[in-house]
Amino acid sequence: MKKQNIGKRAVHDQQKEERRQDILTTVWQLFQTTSYETVTIAGVAEAAGLAKGTIFLYFKTKEALFLALLEQQLGSWFASIDAGLLALEGTGDILKITTLLCEQLASRPGLTRLLAILHTILERNIHLDEAIRFKYLLKEHFEQTGHLLERCLPFLKSGQGAHALLQCDALVIGFWHLSDTAPVVQQAFQQPELHLFEIHFVTELSIAMQALLYGLEKSAQLPSQP
Repeated sequence: MKKQNIGKRAVHDQQKEERRQDILTTVWQLFQTTSYETVTIAGVAEAAGLAKGTIFLYFKTKEALFLALLEQQLGSWFASIDAGLLALEGTGDILKITTLLCEQLASRPGLTRLLAILHTILERNIHLDEAIRFKYLLKEHFEQTGHLLERCLPFLKSGQGAHALLQCDALVIGFWHLSDTAPVVQQAFQQPELHLFEIHFVTELSIAMQALLYGLEKSAQLPSQP
């Protein structure tokens, strides 16, 4: 990767924000072709044309750096989902909604990889203030997009949209881990008797999301319990 000429130490707020964004852009570029474990702070600094210590002026840990990257990618994904849900408002079309969610994830494999390590890696080495800020940001996204989902699917009660998105998030993480198998396991799957364990991420995710939403619709139609 060609080093970026970021230049001298940033002084003003705008310069600092530009420097921070340059670092995130560099990390994102590196992450496209390698794994989280392979990306190092030293490697990021070298690719960005910075001293290693400069990275730590903006991000306290590698996990905090990748968490900030995830925030950006989630912001872009939620913006696309919100636009799509607005176009589907009032339709009640579960198939189109699940297609929207899955296609937007399929087009962002880097985001899915980040989501898969959020709870097991990224949140394990951040400070309390970073954790609180990130969770509040997620809360805002889930509530806003959840409200739009409720407007698309009238059978959802207030607050159910956000919870349904949280359940979808769990499906994303689970199916990604099942589908992102190690090379040796992929070789094992060549045994005809083991084809059962081969998972196609988007296909299985779409089926599970549809089942979830159709289940919620059916539940809403049931008589209220006394």
